[in-house]
Amino acid sequence: MIDQTLEQLMALGLNRYEAATYLALLEHRGFTPAQAAVRAGVPRQRIYDILASLCARGLAIERHSDGQRRYFAVDPAIALPALIDERRRQFEHEQAALTQGIQGLLATLTPIFAAGHDQIDPLDYVDVLLDRRLVVERALALAGSAEREICVCFKLPLLGDKAANFAEVSKPIRRGVGYRAIYERAALADPELRAWVKQFVAWGQQARIVETLPLKVNLYDRRVALLSLQDPVTGTLSFTALCVTHPNFSAFLQGAFEKLWEDGEPFEHH
Repeated sequence: MIDQTLEQLMALGLNRYEAATYLALLEHRGFTPAQAAVRAGVPRQRIYDILASLCARGLAIERHSDGQRRYFAVDPAIALPALIDERRRQFEHEQAALTQGIQGLLATLTPIFAAGHDQIDPLDYVDVLLDRRLVVERALALAGSAEREICVCFKLPLLGDKAANFAEVSKPIRRGVGYRAIYERAALADPELRAWVKQFVAWGQQARIVETLPLKVNLYDRRVALLSLQDPVTGTLSFTALCVTHPNFSAFLQGAFEKLWEDGEPFEHH
């Protein structure tokens, strides 16, 4: 019980020695400093400072009797509300100081932030996707947000399953998005994939065939490019992809697509 009371008094701003001394004074009508030190368990060399602090804060009164100084506790009903008021004033002062400090920090840091954000990070528009699932999800999301046109250079391997590939083609077409695809001839040697492409064309995809494609790339509204790159040593296609949101870069790739498209053979002739 005593420990809990000490903690409560300390929460009001007293230190442990002050709280223990105030409790000791409450138990007896008038203690000398030596008596208060023994009763509160406070080192004698500290007791005078502790008693002076309690008097200054309105928790004790000093009186002189028979040539001795005696200290009396102030009624808690009077002392504690005054202590709470003192604590409140201290808190308000600290809050005001914090507010002033924050204003100073804002004045210092805001220009630094503004200057840093005026600079363009050359990689802000490049996302590196290192997981097959992430590549498929990004392709579906980009197809879902396309507004005008999707152009695809397709070569194996497949990254998504049948459901993902069908959704990636059918949903934009149903929304009126133009969809052109160039397929590498080797990919259409797979009967199942060839059947898929027939279905895509039936939905409204325009398809052409070329002998080889340098990259597997999807272009969305001539603004965003999703590329899967081949390993330069083995020549195999990895599941690493770059998503580049840069109109100039996309325009360059679009020009390459249009040249491949001109040279391609219509799928319907096969």
